[in-house]
Amino acid sequence: MIYPIVKYGQKVLEKPAEPVSEFDSDLEKLVADMFETMYAASGVGLAAPQIGVALRVVIFGVARNPRYPRACRPRYSNYRDDF
Repeated sequence: MIYPIVKYGQKVLEKPAEPVSEFDSDLEKLVADMFETMYAASGVGLAAPQIGVALRVVIFGVARNPRYPRACRPRYSNYRDDF
């Protein structure tokens, strides 16, 4: 399923996404749909909030490859004080 991509200013992009709590077939389907959506938009990465899903899921890649990396529950870590 190809999702519409949410535009800047939408509320889902303004609040923190929820961590993924269940790694199940629903999550697998979401990730597959995200890849389909990313390909359709000629993108190289996509976060779940960009399709209106407030979960910490991100995919990225630059070529069609079944081993594309994906991340669930990503968390930003400020490891440098000057960053």
